[in-house]
Amino acid sequence: MKKRNKILALLLTAALSMSLAACGKGNADSETAGNAPAETGTEAEADTDTETETPDASEEAEAPETQADPFAEAQKNMMDVKSVDATMDMEMDMVVGANGEEQTLESVTTMDMSCIYDPLLMRMDITVDVGEAGSVTTNMYVENTEEGCIMYSNDGTGWKSQEISITAVDEYDFSTDMGAYLNGNYNFQEAGTEEIDGANAYKYTGTITGEEMKQLMLSSGAMNSVGQLGIDTSQVDGMLDDLGDLKVDLWIDEATMYPVKYEIDMTSAMDTLMSSLIDAMGEQGEGLTMSVPKLIMSMTCKNYNAVAEFSVPEEVKAE
Repeated sequence: MKKRNKILALLLTAALSMSLAACGKGNADSETAGNAPAETGTEAEADTDTETETPDASEEAEAPETQADPFAEAQKNMMDVKSVDATMDMEMDMVVGANGEEQTLESVTTMDMSCIYDPLLMRMDITVDVGEAGSVTTNMYVENTEEGCIMYSNDGTGWKSQEISITAVDEYDFSTDMGAYLNGNYNFQEAGTEEIDGANAYKYTGTITGEEMKQLMLSSGAMNSVGQLGIDTSQVDGMLDDLGDLKVDLWIDEATMYPVKYEIDMTSAMDTLMSSLIDAMGEQGEGLTMSVPKLIMSMTCKNYNAVAEFSVPEEVKAE
């Protein structure tokens, strides 16, 4: 029974990966210019060529207009978002072993969210599907009232309400996440164009370094649950030293110049972290193994400043 409890605690700790959905917040205050994608070779050469002749007035009149920088335009657009619809998807496969026996767990977590700002009003539906083991859906509303910020939630057992701090809402505010990725120092590079939800989008690829990931996980509180495993918090710092770099893909809609999707492959980082957690458990971790062959998180956004109006149903408030 004790061994089984340890496995369950490890599975609970795996939920810390959800905190990475907000990992971009760590650099949200960075200078926007510091994250501008690198120029292509052609553009760089054009900027440094000082020997070309100055065109005459007629040539200037015929010169095409300079094309807007999609990345810079997206940064500006995210500064004045009034509403947005978003969907977060996380696919996670885990292989848990105990005393020579292994079990594979595959899960898909989906969060659909609508958010209207000023005053704040959010609606969320979160579903965790673990295949044959079934699925669990939690419905949530958040509204900022004169009495405070209230969260209503229902996991299938009835609606409950609680007052929360307005800062706690950031965990679910995906538009803030998207803006933070744009403004973070992740060395985004142009990567062509792709189609996202039937529309052309500019693609950019960036990197979250292992050291950045370590600091983000420490500051987010994602590692607070390791105490359940009998691990001293002083060991946490060392466990986060070898997470490696994470690739971040970001897409900006060609027509609207709004960011419409980001995707992070966290497989290697989480696989390394789970192994480190078991090692840190010492004797309590003997006979246990855990690997993460897949952990990919993505978020898509749409209907910027055009979310259909909604309100918290009276029956929800009445509970």
